[in-house]
Amino acid sequence: MNKNILVVVLLLTSHIGYSQDIRFSDELDKFCRQTKKEFASITLERKAMLNSIAEQLTIKKYIGFTCHTNSRRTMLLQTWAQTAFLFYGLNQKFAFSIGDVASDVYPEVVNVLQHSGFYYTAMEEVKPNGYVIYVGKDIPLEYMVSKTDFGTIDKDKTVVVNVCSSGEQSTFAANTPHVDLAYQSPIVFEKTPAEKQKYTELNLQIATEMLYLAKRTKDLILEQKNTGE
Repeated sequence: MNKNILVVVLLLTSHIGYSQDIRFSDELDKFCRQTKKEFASITLERKAMLNSIAEQLTIKKYIGFTCHTNSRRTMLLQTWAQTAFLFYGLNQKFAFSIGDVASDVYPEVVNVLQHSGFYYTAMEEVKPNGYVIYVGKDIPLEYMVSKTDFGTIDKDKTVVVNVCSSGEQSTFAANTPHVDLAYQSPIVFEKTPAEKQKYTELNLQIATEMLYLAKRTKDLILEQKNTGE
């Protein structure tokens, strides 16, 4: 793997090993519980894709979301996948994101996460612009910041998910077996009256699908245990 062209958002993994009763903020807990009710809104086609990823996650430890840039969709997906894992007690599953370009986290990403119930701290000393996201006031979830020095990715333990169209695909996805799970880019709506609405819609879609993915993964793991597989 060429370390000079890839960037990744690294988890603050030393803070992740909590039990199933990890305390979310009341607002975030409420958001997650309400969002679970939206599973029926996921199309059959996308459920099939998510089910395929869940099957892989029963035996793999990591999920990596990748696109050419690493500042919007990949950030939301990483945050919500890790949150969903914790919500369903999958405390040994970890999410990260990968891109070709190290860029600032787009501010509206942080805004929609805050409105969902997350807390955050700006990392003013870090460039590109980054944040620490909290599921509760005292529990940091992860760094949201592009890094250029991250070591290697164990592909045998990682489900790689391309979240962009073919024209936006990262070099990593182009050279790595992956699952395609595309999300519409919100960039075309930025600096327009529709920006906040479109980010809110994208955030809800991603939250819904990542919670579904985590629940499906947990259900499959339990089924395998019960059948002795």
